[in-house]
Formats: sequence, C-alpha cells, structure tokens
Amino acid sequence: MQKWKSRSPLGQLPAFKKDPLAFLMEMEETQKPVTRFRFAHRPVFMLMHPALIQEVLVRKADFFYKSKPFQELEPLLGKGLLLSEGNLHRQQRRKIQPFFTPKHIQRYCETMGRVVTEHTSLWKEEERLISEDIRSLTLQVITETMFGTEVKAHHDQVGQQLDTAMEIASQRIRSVFKSPRSWKTVRNRLFDDAVEKLDEVVYSIIHEDQGSEEHLLHVMKEAEDKEGHRMSPQQLRDEVMTVFLAGHETTASALTWTLHLLMEHPDCYQKVESEIEQVLSSDTPSVEETGNLLYTKKVILESMRLYPPAWVFGRRAREDVNIGSTFIKKGATVMVSPYLMHRHRKYVDYPEEFLPERFEDGRLLGGPDYLYLPFGGGPRVCIGQHFAMLEMLVILSSLIRSFKFAPSSEAFPVVVEPLVTLRMKHGLKLRLSKKETGSR
Repeated sequence: MQKWKSRSPLGQLPAFKKDPLAFLMEMEETQKPVTRFRFAHRPVFMLMHPALIQEVLVRKADFFYKSKPFQELEPLLGKGLLLSEGNLHRQQRRKIQPFFTPKHIQRYCETMGRVVTEHTSLWKEEERLISEDIRSLTLQVITETMFGTEVKAHHDQVGQQLDTAMEIASQRIRSVFKSPRSWKTVRNRLFDDAVEKLDEVVYSIIHEDQGSEEHLLHVMKEAEDKEGHRMSPQQLRDEVMTVFLAGHETTASALTWTLHLLMEHPDCYQKVESEIEQVLSSDTPSVEETGNLLYTKKVILESMRLYPPAWVFGRRAREDVNIGSTFIKKGATVMVSPYLMHRHRKYVDYPEEFLPERFEDGRLLGGPDYLYLPFGGGPRVCIGQHFAMLEMLVILSSLIRSFKFAPSSEAFPVVVEPLVTLRMKHGLKLRLSKKETGSR
C-alpha cells in the first residue's frame, strides 16, 4: 500500500514522521496536481502544480494563514515576520522591507568579505568541519551587518541551543499527541532552556546597539507606525530573533550543500574556481565582481534546487475556498514542498542530477512560475533573499579564491536531515590547503 493511502487512525502522519522526504517523493509519483491525505484528524492537500501554488501564495493569499504546526516555533520566534499574520505582518514588513532592497544591501559586501578574511586567517592545511565554519561565518555576517555587533563569544552557545530548539520543534511539528508547553517534561525543559539562552544573546545584541543608521536594529527601534507608536520591547525581540536565526541558519545550510555538491562534481568545481580567478581582483569580491560570478551563481541556485533550506511549508484556510477545482474547507491545511517541486519529473528534466546550466539569468530554464521556490513566493516571499544571495556569493567565492578544497579522508556519511531547515545531519568535513599568492 502506498504511504499516502493509509487506513491508520493517524492517517499518513506515521509515514511522514518516519521519512518526510521519501513521503513527499511518493506524492510526486502520483503525478496529480493535488493529493489529499490526513495527518490524524487534519485534512491536508498537497499542491503539486505551479499554478495552484501561485493561487494560494498570491491571488488568494488572504484566504490563508500559516499552518498550525509551525506555531511550535512561536516560543522561539514570537510574532516576528516569519510567523506574524494579517495587519501586524504587513505593518512590520513595511518597516523592514527597505533595509533588504538590492540597492541597500550592496553596502554590506565589504563587511561580508572582511568577516571571511578574519575568520579564515588562521586556517592552514588541515581537515575542518566546514559546515560549522560556515555557520559561524553566516552568524557573524548577520550580526555585524544587521545589528552592528559581534557575537564570537556566543557562537558555540548559539549553535548548540539552536540545534536543540530546532530538533525539538521539528518533532512537535510532526506530532499529533504532544505534551502541553506548561508541562515540565524533559524535552520541554530542554526547549525552554535553549530559548532562554538564545534570548540572552538576542537581548545582548539589542542592549549593545550603538544607534547607527546603517543597521537594521536601529531602524527597527526608531520606526513608527501611522499613530506614532514604536515597536514594543517584545516585538523588537521577536523581529531580532527572526532575522538573527533565520538570517544565518538557512544561508549556512545552502552553502554547506553547495560545497558538498562541488566536491561530488569536480568538473563544476573547476569551472567555479576558474571563474573566481578570472573575476576577483583580490581575495574577496566587490559588489560589481559578484555580479560577474555568473556560473558560481548558477551553482548556488542549482544547489538550492536539490536541497532547498525551506523544504516544506503549509497554509491553513481561514474560510472555505476553491483552489483550482479543489474545494478546501475552512481549517484544512495546504502543503507546498519546494523539495518536491524542484524534483518534479513533469517540470524538471533529469531532476536528480546536478546541472547548474539549467539556470539562466537567475531563472530555471523552461520552468513555469512558482515551480522554483527556494525563498517561497507571494507577499510572504523571504524578505532577505537578495541579502542571502549576495552573502553566499561573497563567502563561496572568497573561500575558493583563498583555499583548495577536497573531500576529507574521514568524511561523515551524507544524511539529509529535514528539520525546520534541510540540514546535513553529520555536517560536512573537508580537507583544505591555503593557496599561495603567486599561484593565483
């Protein structure tokens, strides 16, 4: 019996919990535009047609809000941009959006490059857990560019507590029966402790703000609504936590998978290396130079096609609504999986193969709108997508310009771990050596 045809009282939830990605790809095998199933008592509609996805995310976006399971992240992210709804979301997005326009983020290219140079200054010929190095880099980039501070002393604390919070939240998202938050179970205590420690870091960032107009934190503190009200301390905390965590975790995941794929495809690695040598005039790129890293950008886009950090998301119907010819009852959940859509055989040729050339001018060749969704889409499209692309180009090109990477002799098995983001379970270990200046 196919996993999506279950007579269990829990419906398809056990199959989804056991192996979410395999469950999703079995949905793809149906080749249907919509597949209906159950997570216990909750009806779920998996959308597998780009036009239907566009209908939910754009034309009928007001008929939906964030699906209930993702409210498990609320103790961590509060009512920040990722989880807020309605007027609050629109109001907050208007305040923050100008800070993430392509023109505005260009000013951070130099800071991004400097962070990479400082972080890698002591690297030598060795084997490193590069996935952790990348998380440290993206963490430092987001705090220096957005908040004008450093959190080097807190990095280990942030990484450990974020891992704990994401693992427990992911488990609760996939569960029907879960203990109330107020119960002091072992895992509830672990989650609360992780959030408390992350709060310590976030509040230290807020309190250390020096009031520079260059930084998002100052803008958020000073921003007023039409009535002249500023953000409450709690709202400020929620927005900082959302930018702080979402802003480095997803980028780190995408870069880790990109380096892994380059190690798996030496010919692509050689092309990236050659382009970087031709384009970059120093160890880190200028804004103009990042715009000329055309093949390198294709590699990043193709990496996010195969391993999108936001691999699945849901919406819950506010009221009865028709999506295409499918009737969605109030309270039902619609699911969209970028992981599934990016590998959908009906729309993508050779979906399992790593082929950067399938992208041109930032678009998936031959693919309809709302097929390629690494940053979501519609009014809730990721606000930091331009920042993330610039950051990934700067970090990847800077690393490959200065170091030669090769698979580690002690490499961990590559296991995809679908938590809140799509992680590499054991991390990525690589062997590296410093390039001599004269050889570049």
